[in-house]
Amino acid sequence: MAGHSLILTVAIAAVVYQSDRTITQRLQRSVSADLADEAQEFSTAAAGRPAGQSLQAFSTAWLQNHAHNRVRFVVSLAAPGSRSAPVLAEPGAGWLADLPKVAGWMHDPPTSTSTYTAHSALGTFRVRGGALVVDGERVGSYAAASNLDLINTDRNDQLALVALEGLLALLAAIAAGFLLLRRALRTVNKVTEAADEAARGDLTQRLSYRGPDDEVGRLARTVDAMLTQLDASFTAQRRLLADASHQLRTPLTVARGHLEVLARHDTDPDSERAETVALVVDELTQMSLMVDRLLMLGQALEPDFLLEERIELPSLLQEVFDAAQVMAPRRWTLEPVPEMTIWADRAKLRGALLNLVDNAVKATTGTGAITLAARVGAEIELEVSDDGRGISAEDQRQVFDRFRRFAESSYGGSGLGLAIVKAVAEAHGGRVVLASAVGEGCRVVMALPLIRRRSDESTWAATVEPG
Repeated sequence: MAGHSLILTVAIAAVVYQSDRTITQRLQRSVSADLADEAQEFSTAAAGRPAGQSLQAFSTAWLQNHAHNRVRFVVSLAAPGSRSAPVLAEPGAGWLADLPKVAGWMHDPPTSTSTYTAHSALGTFRVRGGALVVDGERVGSYAAASNLDLINTDRNDQLALVALEGLLALLAAIAAGFLLLRRALRTVNKVTEAADEAARGDLTQRLSYRGPDDEVGRLARTVDAMLTQLDASFTAQRRLLADASHQLRTPLTVARGHLEVLARHDTDPDSERAETVALVVDELTQMSLMVDRLLMLGQALEPDFLLEERIELPSLLQEVFDAAQVMAPRRWTLEPVPEMTIWADRAKLRGALLNLVDNAVKATTGTGAITLAARVGAEIELEVSDDGRGISAEDQRQVFDRFRRFAESSYGGSGLGLAIVKAVAEAHGGRVVLASAVGEGCRVVMALPLIRRRSDESTWAATVEPG
């Protein structure tokens, strides 16, 4: 703040200095013009005097009746080298003729106009003298003087006004700078407090900035967005750990219980032992699959979750369709796919679509119909639909949550499939749309944007490219 004030002070001092020079020069030009105009005015008036009037009589009358608020004027009508002609002066200007240099001009007119500064008991004057010319003829000499003390008073008054305006501007600028700095520092202090709270584990603090959209405003909004993202990430991680620990406990308990029974009854027939081992292996397989899916959900929070490449859309849908047909006998349909190349993570898109297909298989019977489709319009739509039992409106509100199973007795599964589909879609900048009703089947669409920022580039790139 002190540096800001010093810079403003220097700037305003420079303005005052330049104003002083400008005012002084302007006043000096005004004085010179007044002195020159006085001689010209006399010469013009003398040239137009009444016929028969002598120049001396005219000069005496003109000087008696002429008065200038700043300029004093004297003339001498003596011919060059003559000492007989008197000096004629305005009332109160006789002192001017007594100045040594002016007395010399009155006796012997200078060949050219001369100007100098004279000091007398009456003050400081700017004096101009030269030959007096009437109708093109030199008839004597003149001297004109202007009081510089009056000029300096005007200059000082104007300079004082400029200095006052500069001082007011300086005070206003310092006050405005202080207020702006205080507002900025208040916001920065809130940012610091929020960061301290976040470091202690409290991510609920928000700045709620409502000021102008300047650098400080953008900083405050960025910090709020960062805290919101951190809070959401930590909340998701805590929920993931809590859900995982709860869901993994069941298969571990089952496997451990069967192994303990097997250890206590080592005389059981081989068929029962094999059945127990198969059950334990199945539980461990399910748990391994659940761990893999949980790891994928955890990785979805990382910036390098996607491994993007150019994918031929028809090739991707055909691959998913071929894999789907071996899952279960259904009436499978693959609608015509647009000839497009997309930029995406092939493995994760394929896995997400197969999760949707797996849910469709579980929701239908052997005569059920399952359709795969892809459309390109305002978005890229990858769709899996079936004519199965459908999902109730109440279940639809939670169907994408982790470990949420609907119609559990018939569907089974880990409850992570649709959560993974949502994570993959959102990682690609898209969303998942579900439309269903009980008894009317289900339609799930992964809607991906046509244009988004690639994970390995800093510029926007098209998701869809010509096929």
